[in-house]
Parts: sequence; structure tokens; C-alpha cells
Amino acid sequence: MRVNKWGVGVVLAAAVLLTGCTAGGAEPTAEKKPSASPSQEAEASTSECPELKEGATIDGTVLGGCVADAMADTAGYAATSSVMGIDSTARFNPAENAIETISPVGSLIVIGDDVWVKSATSDWQAADPSSSDPVIAALSASASDASLLDPTKAADAVTGEFTVTGTGERLGQKVYLVSGAMEQQGAAVDIVFEITADYVTLASSSSASIEGQTVEVTMEITEWDVKQDIVAPV
Repeated sequence: MRVNKWGVGVVLAAAVLLTGCTAGGAEPTAEKKPSASPSQEAEASTSECPELKEGATIDGTVLGGCVADAMADTAGYAATSSVMGIDSTARFNPAENAIETISPVGSLIVIGDDVWVKSATSDWQAADPSSSDPVIAALSASASDASLLDPTKAADAVTGEFTVTGTGERLGQKVYLVSGAMEQQGAAVDIVFEITADYVTLASSSSASIEGQTVEVTMEITEWDVKQDIVAPV
């Protein structure tokens, strides 16, 4: 896929939009203690959440609250995603408010209030939203909302009605396929979450029409509750 100035902006917007995220700031959050598996965690915080079972319907706001509670703490985690056929990796270290996303289009690292970005043809540099390089400018502008790329924050914006349509497995855990549709920033988004019985989201897939183009985003957590060492690139 050829990505020009317009494409970069749409890719970044799509990544934010289709992960269902609206909260600002670089404050990644997720699951519980390092030695525990997702299905063993957040038992107390999700004790009042409805049981996930095939055919059950769940209000999106309730679903989002249960997921947010279940994913309140973690040592760190890594994920892969695909936006419009462009694959990327992401790592999160909540203890240091650190996020790293690497893709062929462009990459960024956020550590606290410090942000670095790079395009496919440039070296790492401090974020500069006014850069003459459209990729650097787009990445820098998006960095203020870098936490929107945190898959665990998808819960913040969930609305509508969702239905448990099946089951599967992720990271050795049984997951429930929870499907629904919601409106996000003026776009209709179809989304499927893969959630453990304790409401930990281990994967999702979304699709929407943005600027007349159908955009699909997939996300899969590949390491859960594992500390990620994210360092400044310069």
C-alpha cells in the first residue's frame, strides 16, 4: 500500500478511532500482578459484571466498565496491530508512562512528557508538530494522544449493545467473542472484542468507513503482564 501525506493522517486517525479510544494523556493501563494469568485476575473488581456466555447481550457501557476495572494494573505488555494492511508493534510500561509504537509508516516513543518520532526515512528526533516533513508532523501531532493507541483504553469509549457470539483462545486462555456496533467520532464502527471470563481484552478487530474508505484494524496482545523496557532513542 502506498502511503502519502493523506495516507499517514488517515492511518493514524484510524488507529485511534478503531481501537475505540477517547481518553487523553500518556497513561497506559492494563491487567494485574506479574505471576497471574488474565483469567485469574480482577476477580473482585468484576464480581458484579454479568457472566459471559454465548448468546448473552451486554450494554456497551457496562462492558466498558467491566473491562476497565479488570485491566487496572499490569507490569507491562506488548501487542501487534494492523491498520489498513500496515502492521505495527506496540509496547507499554505503565510504571513509567511509556509507550513505544513501531511501524513502516512511522514510529514514536513516549516516556512521561518526552516524545520522539521517526519516519521510514528519518532518524529518531524530538516531536515537532510544525515539521516540514508531513510524516514527522503527523506523528508529532498524534503523540499528544499516544495513549489512544493503548488497546486497554478501548473500554473508555464503548457504547451500544454487544452480544457474545462465540468463543476462542488467546495466550492459553478461553476468550469470548463479544460483537457489536458503536458510533465513534462520527463514524459507525463494527467491533469484535476477544475477552476472558474476567473481562480482560486480549484481542479486537474493528472496521469503519473513514473519508469514504473502508478501514480495518486488528489488535492482538502478545505479551501480558510482562515488564517492557522502553528507552529513549536519543
